[in-house]
Amino acid sequence: MSQDLLPQIAPCFVTHNMALGGAQTAVLRYIQTLPAWVRERTTLYCQSDDMPLLEKAVAAGFDCGEITRQAPGNPSSWFLSYGDLAGLPERPTSLVLHSWDDAGWRYFNKAYAGRRGMTVAGVSQKVMDRYRPWIRENGHTAAGILPPPVTEFCMAKGNLDPHGRIVVGWMGRPLEDKGLMSLPHLLKENPRLVVRAWTGAETAGLEYTQKVQGEAMAQVCKLAAKLGVADRLDIRPLDFNPISYRHRLEGCHVLLGNSRKEGFLLTAAEALSCGIPVVVTKTCGIADFIKNGQNGYLIDWNDNPKRLAKAAHRAILKAAKLDPVKCLASAEPLSLGGNYARAFRPVLGRLTHTALQHDDARVTFGLRIHQGVPEEYLDDAVNSIASQTYRKFKVVLLVDGPWEFGERLAERYGLPLICTGQKPDIEHCSWLHRQAVAQCDTEFYKPLDYDDQLLPNYLERAVSTLEARGADVYGCLLNTLQDGEVTPRLHWPNKPVESMFTGNSDDNMLPHSSVLMRTRIALKAGNYQERAIGLGADDYHLWFRIFKAGGEFFRDDDVRNVVYRIHDKNSLNIRRARFGHSNKRKQQLLAGAAAAGIALATAACDSEDPGPDAQVEQVAPADQGDRLDPPHS
Repeated sequence: MSQDLLPQIAPCFVTHNMALGGAQTAVLRYIQTLPAWVRERTTLYCQSDDMPLLEKAVAAGFDCGEITRQAPGNPSSWFLSYGDLAGLPERPTSLVLHSWDDAGWRYFNKAYAGRRGMTVAGVSQKVMDRYRPWIRENGHTAAGILPPPVTEFCMAKGNLDPHGRIVVGWMGRPLEDKGLMSLPHLLKENPRLVVRAWTGAETAGLEYTQKVQGEAMAQVCKLAAKLGVADRLDIRPLDFNPISYRHRLEGCHVLLGNSRKEGFLLTAAEALSCGIPVVVTKTCGIADFIKNGQNGYLIDWNDNPKRLAKAAHRAILKAAKLDPVKCLASAEPLSLGGNYARAFRPVLGRLTHTALQHDDARVTFGLRIHQGVPEEYLDDAVNSIASQTYRKFKVVLLVDGPWEFGERLAERYGLPLICTGQKPDIEHCSWLHRQAVAQCDTEFYKPLDYDDQLLPNYLERAVSTLEARGADVYGCLLNTLQDGEVTPRLHWPNKPVESMFTGNSDDNMLPHSSVLMRTRIALKAGNYQERAIGLGADDYHLWFRIFKAGGEFFRDDDVRNVVYRIHDKNSLNIRRARFGHSNKRKQQLLAGAAAAGIALATAACDSEDPGPDAQVEQVAPADQGDRLDPPHS
């Protein structure tokens, strides 16, 4: 068999073009937000050669697995942002909605007519409210709110002189719907105001749009000259760098976003993340983040440019005095340098079908690795978790090694961490699972090591089997991955699971990597050992204690849903060298603390009324990520 039976996560972001615009900028930033293991597998498929924004982004350091203008043949899912799926292979499809105005409504209705079962998110609550009936009527699933992240987190607000200039930032396409024609009238309201307008007719790829924008630029310049304010209308060409924009806002006192209707208005979020208060219309999605008198002010849109300017002027004078620290704090949930990953990455994970954490989790994966093994093996193990057809799970990373190593891996995968903080040793692995089970707040616990991979239906079958049979521990047979080939692992387990409860770990017939167990039975039985002992004895001793505590076991011999990787870093050789091939050291081990714990647990299980907590060794609970006391060296 080929290794191809293990499907690989490979999301593809589809967009019409990469010209300048909020939607295109959002796509690039969404990809930046992905955990590193996903981003390295992600393709960006641009359906046009109009890509000045992408060229700038790549020059500024943007990267992902592949950037192409040719439709990829084998992605795991499609992520649409104004993209066209015509002629592309059938894949799970997600759609992010950027606008809630009538033009956006017409586009999405036409472009995705007849499609059903997509996963849909919107950049703001306003967008989702507009499309909620459309989502329901077409059988789509609402994934939640996904605003584009901002990449700055700094202080750029200018010092305000009570009698000096007030610099108002404005960014966007030169269109009347963006509030462009109100700018000269705003300057006429107050001689202290200067508007720094980053805009230009060349910000569009289509010839017609360039023509319309060129006409709007000519009109606003003519009006500014007529009103005598042209010297305070500082028009600058909007650059194409989607990653860095502090230079546009440096020294501004207020950012004005006076559009008729915006799905989000990224420029206002950018300003807040630079400590600059904003004045925006209530019809912009960013309005949900604005609190009057704290980080800005909301105004009503008005079709009359003069009236719109008067409302903006009153709000600007008040906003310029606001505390930049409060503005910065309000943008923390939107900032890649702040709290965006925690606040919104779960939605992005659902859209790309790569989520490792689910709100309604019933299963906790304890994913273990020790320093010194190739990290790509862990990538493959994580990939197999994300590929599960049963989605009610979450993952905690278990690392045997120094904290800096563990924290780097936790960041790579976006996972909570339990770490030994020590030089890795094969005897530490049991302690890591012990801590994970002690902290587990889900119904089931699933141990998984870096050299194991699960087939997509493993978890679905395991959960349904335990529920149908009322059992406590599920296991199955194994495949072996070696030299790129997957073959059935025939030599072990080779006896019925009922034959193994002798108390001798040599008789173990339940592969640790195949087990899904009820958390309560593991806690009742006494959890994992403090230290791993013997050749596979640490997990066998738990199986034995569960058996003595009345736990029911089922090994599913009809499937081989776990793939075990054979490689030069396997722990098996280390264990054999240290503990031997059999249980000859049984008497010596029983004299040790770990084996003594087994004897005590066995005696307790044999008592008439052990009680629900009698076999649980006292382990102080801690938040995931706390630096727990490691096993003794």
